[in-house]
Amino acid sequence: MSDSIRLRTRLAEASVAVAMLLSTASGRAIARPFAYVTNKHSNAVSVIDTTSNAVVATVGVGGSPSDVAITPDGRDAYVVNASDHDNSVSVIDTATNRVVSTVKVGSSPLGVAITPDGHQAYVANASGNSVSVIDTASRTVIATVGVGHTPSRLAFTPDGAFAWVANAQTFSSPTNGNVSVIQTDTRRVVATIGVGDNPLGVAITPDGALAYVANTHSFDVPGPGSVSVIPPVLGAVATTIAVGTSAMDVAITPDGALAYVTNFNSDNVSVIETASNTIIATVGVGRGPLGIASAPDGRHVYVANRQSFNTATPGNVSVIDTTTQRVVATIGVGDNPTFIAVMPAIPCAGDCDGDGHVRVDELLLGVAIAAGEAPHSACPAIDHDDDGTVTVDELLAALANALGACPAP
Repeated sequence: MSDSIRLRTRLAEASVAVAMLLSTASGRAIARPFAYVTNKHSNAVSVIDTTSNAVVATVGVGGSPSDVAITPDGRDAYVVNASDHDNSVSVIDTATNRVVSTVKVGSSPLGVAITPDGHQAYVANASGNSVSVIDTASRTVIATVGVGHTPSRLAFTPDGAFAWVANAQTFSSPTNGNVSVIQTDTRRVVATIGVGDNPLGVAITPDGALAYVANTHSFDVPGPGSVSVIPPVLGAVATTIAVGTSAMDVAITPDGALAYVTNFNSDNVSVIETASNTIIATVGVGRGPLGIASAPDGRHVYVANRQSFNTATPGNVSVIDTTTQRVVATIGVGDNPTFIAVMPAIPCAGDCDGDGHVRVDELLLGVAIAAGEAPHSACPAIDHDDDGTVTVDELLAALANALGACPAP
């Protein structure tokens, strides 16, 4: 018996079993993304199930965790620990919610972002005036790039060609800031763009057409915040939008239609329509909103309400419905939550038609592709690593998804 026949026989038998299981579990829920929230004074990360809006795990990390970013495959969460005793990044395995690695970086790391291909993590070191580049495979620092004064947070262009780094300059008084643009293949700063006072948050639209930079005004002296809107092709500020007091962070919905800006001392969020660059709503949230992130389906945004900068205080997360622009849930987390990241939508192995479920006929089609009896184009989703070959492991992954483990779209 040939290997291809054996493979078809094994998977056909498994598919029959799957069909029987699916017939009794057709209502089984599909796993939803999780949100990861850094709690500075708890030295921990809260993990929120976005289906139930409840904390399902708390993960101890290093001292004064600031920012968090999740790899595109959803497997790891990178948490920067800003304490002088740490100056590190904790890597959390999202399957077990345990720290599996700790990477030393520069002084006072504040921000982290993952390249779109997931191969590298960039960490902004505020006191080091630099960016550490971590190889996510080896979990080691492979380069250090000098940038502006007090780099805070980062964002990548959708193609991963450039990293934008907001340089806050100082935390004590209003000071004109700028953005360093790093070319990722050379790891060199290729542009410096002036923005408003003390920029902190930065986000880029999914089409790469616009960058939004939240200008705080000052961390110690509350004042009018603003957002600088920059077309990367122009390389200069095209529009400045006045928002609330002490603008901190910005998140853009996956369709690029809306930008949400947290205003720390106004206790609210400004909602900007990106087509017109005008504010269409202001949403009251908890005290001291700082970090913000959008769900992968764009239906909700999650706001980390820090409460206070200096005093240990239990904080919470406000969940905003992006259709009604209203808070629909408030979730208690640890002390002084700072930033938040939501797990990305994970492509579902074996879901040929993209409906969020893997059926028996899709499993059988995968077997046929693996055996060379159907073209790869009939179901590219079966080839999870997109290497042109369908392996037994990928077929088994599709089988697991058929049983209800398919990530939510």
